[in-house]
Amino acid sequence: MPDPITIREDVHIHVPVAAIHRRLSDPSTHDEWLSPHFQRYTADEDSCAFVLAIPGRNEAVRLRRDGSEARSILYVRDGSGAFDSVTWAMHVEGAHEVHLTVEVAYRPAGGPIGAVGEVMVHRAHRVQALRDSLWNLKHLLEREARAGLAATPAEM
Repeated sequence: MPDPITIREDVHIHVPVAAIHRRLSDPSTHDEWLSPHFQRYTADEDSCAFVLAIPGRNEAVRLRRDGSEARSILYVRDGSGAFDSVTWAMHVEGAHEVHLTVEVAYRPAGGPIGAVGEVMVHRAHRVQALRDSLWNLKHLLEREARAGLAATPAEM
């Protein structure tokens, strides 16, 4: 099996860090903002499973939450699957401004065809799936904040 590859994407979100932390800590809500590349999504309070659909390849993924600190959340592989880990890091820049970074360590398809597919097609689609998901999360949380749903009165 190939060595893991890491991709990283980030976004600024204009809500309190607690609102982001709550949303990311509860995988049962992730299907509300994940890009359409993430299919057949199922989750409970600590784990999730899905298929990452990229051109010519569907990758099964099963993750469980393995850590949660004030400014980071870690999901790790739960059994087999293409993803080794997903790390969310929240960098507070103000009361209602957070720089959110997601880093995914995954194992691409093996062999020469897998390597070529990763470089030519798959990596770009993985990155776009993350970007779309972050953008969706940003808009969801900011919309909730404007409606007064994302934060408790003490966080506003």
